[in-house]
Amino acid sequence: QQNKEPYASIKWVDAYNLAKGIESGSNATSYLCSSYAWDTALSFIESKPESSDYGSNISKYNGNWKSKQVVDKNGNVIKEAGVAQRLNTGLTTALCNIYDMGGNVGEFTTELNPVLSETVVLRGYGYDYDLPAGTRWDTNSSYAGAGYGLRATLFLK
Repeated sequence: QQNKEPYASIKWVDAYNLAKGIESGSNATSYLCSSYAWDTALSFIESKPESSDYGSNISKYNGNWKSKQVVDKNGNVIKEAGVAQRLNTGLTTALCNIYDMGGNVGEFTTELNPVLSETVVLRGYGYDYDLPAGTRWDTNSSYAGAGYGLRATLFLK
């Protein structure tokens, strides 16, 4: 939800359960975002000329990366450049009506690596680095980092 504290500092299993429990009404169900859904949303954003490199570039976007100043829709500074600070959701600029895929928190997905010690996959990256929305990375399912969050996918019935 826009302008809410993101779910963060949670383990993968908690992200999975929270995403499944999001109130979505009687005509939809919620689920933890898959890497496929992440890539599909990223492709949708990149289909627009003004955001064609969103998955690989942070320089021209108003996202919550450490090196970037974040401004609201009126140009007022929300966060200074060089500050690592998690923000409420939706304070950055939406692309195709999608907020916060780049910066703010890395988001757990349903993708798993059962043969590795880092068993779960996150997409995007957190507020304390400068990695773009297309970033894919692995971690241990029992770790709950301050920059680890979730994104739910809604499925219409």
